[in-house]
Amino acid sequence: MSAVTSVPPLVVGRAGPLDQLRSTWEAAREEGARTVLVAGEAGMGKTTLVTRFAELLADEADVVSGQCVAFAGDGMPYAAVVQILRTLVDRHGQETVLEWAGAGWASLGAVLPGLAASSSGSDMERLRLYEAVARVLEGAARQRPLLVVVEDLHWGDPSTWHLLRFLAAALGDAPLLVLATYRDDELPGRHPLRPVLAELLRQRGTTRLDLGPLDADAVADLVTALAPGMSPATTATIVRRSEGVPYFVDELARAAAEGVSMPGTLRDALLARVRSVGEETHQVLRAASAAGLQVEHELLAEVADLPAPRLDAALREAVDAVVLVPAGTGYRFRHALLSQVVHDDLLPGEHARLHSRFADVLARRPDLSVANSHDLIHHLFAAHRQDEGFRAALARASERTPAHHEALALYEQALEVWDRVTEPEGVAGPRDHVLQEAAGAAVRAGEPERALALVEASLREAPPDLDREVRAQRLALKARAMGNLMRAGTVEVLREAVALTSPERPTAVRAMVLELLSTHLILGGRHEEGLAVADQALAAADAVGEAAYRGSARNSRAMALCAMGQEERGMAEMEAARADSETRPRTTVRYWINWSNQLNLAGRFEEARDAALAGMERTRAEGLERSGGIMLIGNAAEPMIALGQLDEAERMVRRALEQAPPPNYVLHLRILTACIAMWRDRTDEVEQVLADYPDVLDGRGQAQFVHDLTLLDAWRRLLGPEPDPAGAWRRVQRVLAAPAGAAPARLWQLAFLAAAALRARAQGGGARLGQDDPDVALLRAQLARMPDCRVRATWEPLVAAELADDVETWRAALADPGVAAGQVVMRPYAGIGLGRALVAAGERSAAEPVLLEARDRAERLGARVLVRAADDVRRRAGIAGPRRRTTDPAELTDREREVLALVAEGRTNGEIAAALFISTKTASVHVSNILAKLGVSGRGEAAALAHTRPALLGATGA
Repeated sequence: MSAVTSVPPLVVGRAGPLDQLRSTWEAAREEGARTVLVAGEAGMGKTTLVTRFAELLADEADVVSGQCVAFAGDGMPYAAVVQILRTLVDRHGQETVLEWAGAGWASLGAVLPGLAASSSGSDMERLRLYEAVARVLEGAARQRPLLVVVEDLHWGDPSTWHLLRFLAAALGDAPLLVLATYRDDELPGRHPLRPVLAELLRQRGTTRLDLGPLDADAVADLVTALAPGMSPATTATIVRRSEGVPYFVDELARAAAEGVSMPGTLRDALLARVRSVGEETHQVLRAASAAGLQVEHELLAEVADLPAPRLDAALREAVDAVVLVPAGTGYRFRHALLSQVVHDDLLPGEHARLHSRFADVLARRPDLSVANSHDLIHHLFAAHRQDEGFRAALARASERTPAHHEALALYEQALEVWDRVTEPEGVAGPRDHVLQEAAGAAVRAGEPERALALVEASLREAPPDLDREVRAQRLALKARAMGNLMRAGTVEVLREAVALTSPERPTAVRAMVLELLSTHLILGGRHEEGLAVADQALAAADAVGEAAYRGSARNSRAMALCAMGQEERGMAEMEAARADSETRPRTTVRYWINWSNQLNLAGRFEEARDAALAGMERTRAEGLERSGGIMLIGNAAEPMIALGQLDEAERMVRRALEQAPPPNYVLHLRILTACIAMWRDRTDEVEQVLADYPDVLDGRGQAQFVHDLTLLDAWRRLLGPEPDPAGAWRRVQRVLAAPAGAAPARLWQLAFLAAAALRARAQGGGARLGQDDPDVALLRAQLARMPDCRVRATWEPLVAAELADDVETWRAALADPGVAAGQVVMRPYAGIGLGRALVAAGERSAAEPVLLEARDRAERLGARVLVRAADDVRRRAGIAGPRRRTTDPAELTDREREVLALVAEGRTNGEIAAALFISTKTASVHVSNILAKLGVSGRGEAAALAHTRPALLGATGA
């Protein structure tokens, strides 16, 4: 019988996947980090493929790998990350790795205790750790392009999965490829990895590579490569029975080569291989399987309790039988399926005895643990030593490391066995207290849904005489979870928490819940009440010496004062809050977010941008740039839009969105993308954002987002391809009619849009706006009640111009220094208004240069919607426009060429929309853009140009 080759596993029939990996690697080297998820059933050759690919990159890349490790379904926290970091430390040295980690270097101590001192375990430490790992990988990749392999995600823990999700979003332009493998047959419908994978695949640069069965020809080729002398009949049998699974092909070929009766299933093949060894070797393999996929030699020696020569002989036989392979200072099963088959074959009593033996050894020799105390806890529970496992699980969970998902899992495991433990209260205290601790771990782990369920259970199970401040702490946890989920009712929960604390005896808990309440009141637009609560929080924080709560309370006071029209006083208060705010990472991030936002609302756009960028530097110093700093990206982009820096702002915002920020950050960033799209005349993008947040647009959400979406919708209705000024008026009046909670800067802009809507509504009816119009009177009454603020100087002249709509007031607005200092798009907007007024006054010759200047200014800014508006006024007035000196086909997009071809056929916008499966509005926008780019005055001229220049349509010829 022919022998099976002893070469490493062969890659046969996988040329396509290898080519795909090579292509992705080239993209990573040229354009920045990429992630590939390699999916396939057990035995499909995922590891073989990744190993071969790593070999092919040996001359051009460094390779680091880590494997997720599971004990009875529970992933070992950060197991793969630990292995990767250890490899990098070995290669580059501890000092270099810590330098790469940046400000968050200390957080690495949570996963590699010998690398740095263990960190505090606060809810920000998880984000510091994520960012530190990202920096380390980028640092290594800058030395030499880096391939990072993470094996067996299905055995991972949530901490590892969330870190991988962060890396896929946050890794920058470093030449780095992450390959992560997982068994898709190990993921039932509600497996917690499934939503993580879905989020990963939404990230820029993340792709999935599915490995399916080999076809019959590839199986035959693999059999020939493994056993060159195999008979055609046996090969045909293997082709039939293997079902194209490469590992099964390997095992069947080995069985046939060794003269073993051809097994019918893969499990039979694996058991035959294991049972072919001697009894003592089989005993060692059974012990090794209880440790998992891999075991250290010294630990196995302690558990097996065999004399060294006999143990060595048994291990040698297991290696020769290709059941175990040497791995570092220990051994691993050649394939995970082998480990599973051996472990599943244990008898119940044998299973308990082996796990108990491991627990005894690890309790005596904790230095042999590969997962701190996690593997000890697993063995205790697997050995049915519930009391000891319960005690060990709670001790580990209370250590507060950044592996918050591990702590959450341990608390939940302890709660699960609560009724099977002897006197659990004597070990853990009341069950409702453990539920509270689990909820806190869930908040710190970024799992608000689970946190909410756990803290609500804690409140339900609490005794009637529960300490009032403990109940207040639980309510604060509930409010934090609800806030993270953007759920209604947060303020009411916090009011209840405050009522449980004593104003006569201030405590840190009282300062904390008051500060949280003031924040949520102000975010909800209840500024006066928020200010009063912030004053109480400040007094409590002063009384107990809590600097961070004091800084946050002053921060809230400043926001409320600015929103109430006391802008200068509020800005001074916020500047004074900085020192106290920067005593904790969370309040540091909040300070810079609010400070840059208030500068923006005050119209100090360059200062606002610079403050947001400075805040990002501060978050970098805290090791939180790519987590806490995301909101600051939006706060930098918003004033950049006002300054006309649309391209840079759009790049920043889109990159921030790719980093999977929390829901409230996503909403802010998407509003900014829609704002840019509105000025760019990409109406569909604006409508999509408005459609995605109907509840917020209708007033059910944080005040700032309600008002921002209202502004966006009003602009869209005024400047869109199908103007709806009446709808814009109604939309704006929802806020102006009940302005409580609106920032003064937003109210003045809304008032301007209201005036613009009235002017446009009148013009749409073929008349000028009458000053006796009741809606004009309503708006003037609303203006009289407007609070003062710096940006009033920008919007008030524009409001006057819209309502008067004559040459004199538009000319005054265009020349007004307040308008000049405001959002730069308002200069060409005012120019269009003046040009329109000049046309209405019969001064077409004077209107022409005004409109052309406004158009040129808008074009330089990239505000295509205003270019279109200027051209519309010019065309209606019969004023010749600027002619383009070029008709370069490259200036038209592929979609615009398709639209132009249909225009050349004489199609209407509706017919174009039907032909291209787009909306009529979108077709209209495309046509307007084409006319502007070609410098023509109408569709007929564009059609004629298309017929004479076929290259504009992508065609060749004269």
